[in-house]
Amino acid sequence: MLKKLFRLPAAGLAVLLAAAATTSQSQQAPPRGANNMFPSWSADGRQIAFTSDRDGDPEIYVMNADGSNPVRLTHVAGRDAHPCFSRDGKRILFQSPRGDGHTNIYVMNVDGSEPRPLTYLKGFAGVPVYSRDESQISFMWRVSSDFRDASFKWLFGLMNADGAKFRILTDGKANDQVPVWSHDGQHFLFYSDRSGKNQLYTMRTDGTDVRPFTRTPFDDTTASWSPDGKRVAFVSDRDGNPEIYLMDARGKGVRRLTNTPAIERSPAWSPDGRFIAFSSERDGNAEIYVMEADGNNVKRLTGKR
Repeated sequence: MLKKLFRLPAAGLAVLLAAAATTSQSQQAPPRGANNMFPSWSADGRQIAFTSDRDGDPEIYVMNADGSNPVRLTHVAGRDAHPCFSRDGKRILFQSPRGDGHTNIYVMNVDGSEPRPLTYLKGFAGVPVYSRDESQISFMWRVSSDFRDASFKWLFGLMNADGAKFRILTDGKANDQVPVWSHDGQHFLFYSDRSGKNQLYTMRTDGTDVRPFTRTPFDDTTASWSPDGKRVAFVSDRDGNPEIYLMDARGKGVRRLTNTPAIERSPAWSPDGRFIAFSSERDGNAEIYVMEADGNNVKRLTGKR
Protein backbone atom coordinates (compact mmCIF):
# COMPACT_ATOMS: atom_id res chain seq x y z
CA MET A 1 0.00 0.00 0.00
CA LEU A 2 2.75 2.43 0.96
CA LYS A 3 4.57 1.87 -2.34
CA LYS A 4 1.67 3.44 -4.22
CA LEU A 5 2.43 6.76 -2.54
CA PHE A 6 5.96 6.93 -3.97
CA ARG A 7 6.93 8.28 -7.35
CA LEU A 8 10.09 6.63 -8.60
CA PRO A 9 12.37 8.92 -10.63
CA ALA A 10 12.09 8.46 -14.40
CA ALA A 11 14.91 6.73 -16.18
CA GLY A 12 17.63 9.16 -17.02
CA LEU A 13 16.30 11.83 -14.65
CA ALA A 14 18.92 14.56 -14.66
CA VAL A 15 20.15 15.94 -11.38
CA LEU A 16 18.93 19.50 -11.02
CA LEU A 17 21.70 22.03 -10.95
CA ALA A 18 21.69 25.53 -9.51
CA ALA A 19 24.42 28.05 -10.17
CA ALA A 20 26.17 29.50 -7.16
CA ALA A 21 25.01 33.04 -6.44
CA THR A 22 27.31 35.78 -7.67
CA THR A 23 28.14 39.03 -6.01
CA SER A 24 25.73 40.77 -8.38
CA GLN A 25 22.75 38.75 -7.11
CA SER A 26 20.83 39.58 -3.94
CA GLN A 27 23.61 41.57 -2.33
CA GLN A 28 21.47 44.68 -1.85
CA ALA A 29 18.83 45.19 0.81
CA PRO A 30 15.51 43.53 -0.10
CA PRO A 31 12.58 45.67 -1.19
CA ARG A 32 10.11 46.77 1.44
CA GLY A 33 7.52 44.09 2.03
CA ALA A 34 9.73 41.07 1.33
CA ASN A 35 9.16 38.13 3.67
CA ASN A 36 12.15 36.49 5.38
CA MET A 37 11.48 33.35 7.42
CA PHE A 38 12.69 30.01 8.82
CA PRO A 39 16.19 30.84 10.10
CA SER A 40 18.72 28.02 10.52
CA TRP A 41 22.20 28.48 12.02
CA SER A 42 25.35 26.94 10.66
CA ALA A 43 27.17 24.74 13.19
CA ASP A 44 29.96 27.30 13.63
CA GLY A 45 27.44 30.08 14.30
CA ARG A 46 28.80 32.29 11.54
CA GLN A 47 25.92 32.03 9.08
CA ILE A 48 22.14 31.80 8.99
CA ALA A 49 20.24 30.18 6.14
CA PHE A 50 16.66 31.34 5.57
CA THR A 51 13.79 31.61 3.11
CA SER A 52 13.03 34.91 1.36
CA ASP A 53 10.80 36.09 -1.47
CA ARG A 54 12.80 39.32 -1.93
CA ASP A 55 13.41 38.45 -5.59
CA GLY A 56 9.77 37.61 -6.28
CA ASP A 57 9.76 33.89 -5.46
CA PRO A 58 10.51 32.08 -2.16
CA GLU A 59 14.12 30.88 -2.36
CA ILE A 60 16.88 29.76 0.00
CA TYR A 61 19.43 32.40 1.04
CA VAL A 62 22.37 32.47 3.40
CA MET A 63 23.76 35.48 5.27
CA ASN A 64 26.35 36.23 7.90
CA ALA A 65 25.03 35.93 11.46
CA ASP A 66 24.96 39.73 11.76
CA GLY A 67 22.65 39.98 8.71
CA SER A 68 25.32 41.09 6.26
CA ASN A 69 26.13 39.65 2.83
CA PRO A 70 22.89 37.81 1.94
CA VAL A 71 23.40 35.44 -0.99
CA ARG A 72 20.71 33.62 -2.95
CA LEU A 73 21.32 29.85 -3.27
CA THR A 74 18.31 28.50 -5.19
CA HIS A 75 17.00 29.68 -8.55
CA VAL A 76 13.98 27.54 -9.45
CA ALA A 77 10.33 28.59 -9.54
CA GLY A 78 8.34 27.34 -6.55
CA ARG A 79 8.53 27.68 -2.78
CA ASP A 80 11.98 26.57 -1.65
CA ALA A 81 11.91 26.73 2.14
CA HIS A 82 13.00 25.40 5.55
CA PRO A 83 16.79 25.15 5.11
CA CYS A 84 18.87 23.07 7.53
CA PHE A 85 22.69 23.14 7.64
CA SER A 86 24.75 19.99 7.98
CA ARG A 87 27.11 20.08 10.96
CA ASP A 88 30.20 20.19 8.76
CA GLY A 89 28.77 23.24 6.98
CA LYS A 90 29.05 21.65 3.55
CA ARG A 91 25.39 20.88 2.78
CA ILE A 92 21.93 22.35 3.24
CA LEU A 93 18.67 20.41 3.35
CA PHE A 94 15.52 22.12 2.11
CA GLN A 95 12.04 21.49 0.72
CA SER A 96 11.04 22.31 -2.85
CA PRO A 97 8.16 21.67 -5.30
CA ARG A 98 10.53 21.67 -8.30
CA GLY A 99 9.95 18.86 -10.74
CA ASP A 100 6.27 17.94 -11.03
CA GLY A 101 4.90 20.18 -8.29
CA HIS A 102 4.94 17.70 -5.41
CA THR A 103 7.03 19.16 -2.57
CA ASN A 104 9.97 16.95 -1.64
CA ILE A 105 13.20 17.00 0.37
CA TYR A 106 16.38 18.10 -1.38
CA VAL A 107 20.01 18.53 -0.42
CA MET A 108 22.55 20.87 -2.02
CA ASN A 109 26.06 22.07 -1.45
CA VAL A 110 26.37 25.10 0.80
CA ASP A 111 27.06 27.32 -2.23
CA GLY A 112 23.77 26.23 -3.84
CA SER A 113 25.34 23.88 -6.35
CA GLU A 114 24.33 20.29 -7.14
CA PRO A 115 20.84 20.16 -5.60
CA ARG A 116 19.39 16.66 -5.69
CA PRO A 117 16.17 15.08 -4.41
CA LEU A 118 16.22 12.74 -1.43
CA THR A 119 12.52 11.84 -1.57
CA TYR A 120 10.13 11.11 -4.44
CA LEU A 121 6.82 11.37 -2.60
CA LYS A 122 3.36 12.42 -3.64
CA GLY A 123 1.89 15.36 -1.76
CA PHE A 124 4.02 17.54 0.49
CA ALA A 125 7.23 16.55 2.31
CA GLY A 126 8.97 19.36 4.18
CA VAL A 127 10.76 20.77 7.23
CA PRO A 128 13.76 18.40 7.03
CA VAL A 129 16.18 18.20 9.97
CA TYR A 130 19.39 16.21 10.39
CA SER A 131 19.86 14.03 13.44
CA ARG A 132 22.78 15.10 15.62
CA ASP A 133 25.05 12.47 14.11
CA GLU A 134 23.65 13.26 10.64
CA SER A 135 22.93 9.63 9.91
CA GLN A 136 19.18 10.31 9.59
CA ILE A 137 16.76 13.02 8.47
CA SER A 138 13.33 13.66 9.96
CA PHE A 139 10.60 15.53 8.10
CA MET A 140 6.85 16.06 7.80
CA TRP A 141 4.75 14.45 5.08
CA ARG A 142 1.19 14.92 3.95
CA VAL A 143 -0.02 12.55 1.23
CA SER A 144 -2.08 15.33 -0.38
CA SER A 145 -1.00 18.93 -0.97
CA ASP A 146 -4.66 19.99 -1.08
CA PHE A 147 -4.80 21.58 2.35
CA ARG A 148 -8.54 22.13 2.08
CA ASP A 149 -9.06 18.40 2.60
CA ALA A 150 -8.72 17.85 6.36
CA SER A 151 -8.96 14.07 6.00
CA PHE A 152 -5.24 13.95 5.18
CA LYS A 153 -3.05 14.38 8.25
CA TRP A 154 0.58 15.36 8.73
CA LEU A 155 2.83 12.35 9.33
CA PHE A 156 6.45 12.04 10.42
CA GLY A 157 8.88 10.55 7.94
CA LEU A 158 12.35 9.31 8.83
CA MET A 159 15.08 8.23 6.44
CA ASN A 160 18.79 7.74 6.21
CA ALA A 161 20.80 10.81 5.21
CA ASP A 162 21.10 9.49 1.65
CA GLY A 163 17.31 9.05 1.35
CA ALA A 164 17.34 5.27 1.92
CA LYS A 165 15.16 3.31 4.36
CA PHE A 166 12.18 5.66 4.40
CA ARG A 167 9.64 4.87 7.12
CA ILE A 168 6.59 6.45 8.76
CA LEU A 169 6.55 7.00 12.53
CA THR A 170 3.02 8.28 13.24
CA ASP A 171 -0.38 6.72 12.63
CA GLY A 172 -2.12 9.57 10.78
CA LYS A 173 -4.95 10.00 13.29
CA ALA A 174 -3.84 13.55 14.10
CA ASN A 175 -1.69 16.28 12.61
CA ASP A 176 1.81 15.71 14.02
CA GLN A 177 4.15 18.49 12.97
CA VAL A 178 7.73 19.86 13.08
CA PRO A 179 9.73 17.10 14.81
CA VAL A 180 13.00 18.30 16.36
CA TRP A 181 15.69 16.02 17.74
CA SER A 182 16.59 15.90 21.43
CA HIS A 183 20.10 16.58 22.67
CA ASP A 184 20.77 12.84 23.08
CA GLY A 185 19.19 11.95 19.74
CA GLN A 186 16.72 9.55 21.38
CA HIS A 187 13.52 11.60 21.24
CA PHE A 188 11.54 14.03 19.11
CA LEU A 189 9.80 17.13 20.42
CA PHE A 190 6.85 18.08 18.20
CA TYR A 191 3.42 19.62 18.22
CA SER A 192 0.14 17.85 17.54
CA ASP A 193 -3.60 18.50 17.57
CA ARG A 194 -4.35 15.03 18.94
CA SER A 195 -5.94 16.59 22.06
CA GLY A 196 -8.05 19.04 20.04
CA LYS A 197 -5.55 21.90 20.48
CA ASN A 198 -1.98 22.10 19.28
CA GLN A 199 0.22 21.02 22.17
CA LEU A 200 3.83 19.90 22.50
CA TYR A 201 4.65 16.19 22.80
CA THR A 202 7.71 13.98 22.97
CA MET A 203 8.21 10.52 21.52
CA ARG A 204 11.04 8.12 20.95
CA THR A 205 12.61 8.27 17.52
CA ASP A 206 11.12 4.86 16.69
CA GLY A 207 7.62 6.37 17.11
CA THR A 208 6.87 4.82 20.52
CA ASP A 209 6.28 6.30 23.99
CA VAL A 210 4.37 9.44 22.98
CA ARG A 211 3.93 11.77 25.97
CA PRO A 212 2.40 15.25 26.36
CA PHE A 213 4.95 17.96 27.11
CA THR A 214 2.54 20.88 27.54
CA ARG A 215 -1.08 20.83 28.71
CA THR A 216 -2.71 24.21 28.14
CA PRO A 217 -5.95 25.51 26.59
CA PHE A 218 -3.81 27.46 24.09
CA ASP A 219 -1.93 26.57 20.91
CA ASP A 220 1.67 25.64 21.70
CA THR A 221 3.51 24.99 18.45
CA THR A 222 6.96 25.07 16.86
CA ALA A 223 9.66 24.26 19.42
CA SER A 224 13.45 24.18 19.50
CA TRP A 225 15.64 22.45 22.08
CA SER A 226 18.69 24.39 23.27
CA PRO A 227 22.07 22.91 22.25
CA ASP A 228 22.69 21.67 25.81
CA GLY A 229 19.22 20.12 26.02
CA LYS A 230 18.28 22.10 29.14
CA ARG A 231 15.81 24.61 27.66
CA VAL A 232 13.08 24.74 25.03
CA ALA A 233 12.09 27.80 23.00
CA PHE A 234 8.61 27.51 21.52
CA VAL A 235 5.70 29.44 20.02
CA SER A 236 2.43 29.94 21.91
CA ASP A 237 -0.64 32.17 21.66
CA ARG A 238 -1.33 31.98 25.40
CA ASP A 239 -1.17 35.79 25.64
CA GLY A 240 -3.36 36.46 22.64
CA ASN A 241 -1.06 36.09 19.63
CA PRO A 242 1.84 33.83 18.66
CA GLU A 243 4.97 34.80 20.63
CA ILE A 244 8.27 33.14 21.55
CA TYR A 245 8.43 31.54 25.02
CA LEU A 246 11.08 29.71 26.98
CA MET A 247 10.82 26.80 29.45
CA ASP A 248 13.10 24.21 30.95
CA ALA A 249 13.49 20.68 29.60
CA ARG A 250 10.79 19.40 31.98
CA GLY A 251 8.22 21.85 30.57
CA LYS A 252 8.41 24.04 33.68
CA GLY A 253 9.36 27.66 34.34
CA VAL A 254 7.61 29.12 31.29
CA ARG A 255 8.47 32.74 30.50
CA ARG A 256 7.66 34.98 27.58
CA LEU A 257 10.59 36.25 25.49
CA THR A 258 8.86 38.45 22.90
CA ASN A 259 6.08 40.93 23.49
CA THR A 260 4.51 42.51 20.42
CA PRO A 261 1.02 42.44 18.86
CA ALA A 262 2.52 40.74 15.79
CA ILE A 263 3.10 37.10 14.91
CA GLU A 264 6.47 35.73 16.08
CA ARG A 265 7.56 32.25 14.98
CA SER A 266 10.35 29.78 14.07
CA PRO A 267 12.74 30.07 17.07
CA ALA A 268 16.21 28.70 16.30
CA TRP A 269 19.05 28.47 18.83
CA SER A 270 22.57 29.54 18.00
CA PRO A 271 25.06 26.65 18.39
CA ASP A 272 26.50 28.14 21.59
CA GLY A 273 23.02 28.61 23.11
CA ARG A 274 23.51 32.35 23.64
CA PHE A 275 21.05 33.59 21.01
CA ILE A 276 17.71 32.73 19.43
CA ALA A 277 16.92 33.71 15.86
CA PHE A 278 13.25 33.99 14.91
CA SER A 279 10.92 35.60 12.40
CA SER A 280 8.49 38.36 13.28
CA GLU A 281 5.82 40.37 11.49
CA ARG A 282 6.21 43.36 13.83
CA ASP A 283 7.21 45.55 10.87
CA GLY A 284 4.25 44.53 8.72
CA ASN A 285 6.05 41.73 6.89
CA ALA A 286 8.10 38.77 8.07
CA GLU A 287 11.70 39.65 8.98
CA ILE A 288 14.39 37.68 10.79
CA TYR A 289 15.52 38.89 14.20
CA VAL A 290 17.98 37.65 16.77
CA MET A 291 17.83 38.10 20.55
CA GLU A 292 19.78 36.94 23.55
CA ALA A 293 18.41 33.72 25.03
CA ASP A 294 16.75 35.70 27.85
CA GLY A 295 14.85 37.86 25.34
CA ASN A 296 17.05 40.94 25.64
CA ASN A 297 18.81 42.95 22.94
CA VAL A 298 16.55 42.16 19.99
CA LYS A 299 18.13 43.04 16.63
CA ARG A 300 16.69 42.87 13.15
CA LEU A 301 18.90 41.02 10.65
CA THR A 302 16.93 41.32 7.40
CA GLY A 303 15.26 44.23 5.65
CA LYS A 304 17.82 46.81 6.76
CA ARG A 305 17.59 50.17 4.94
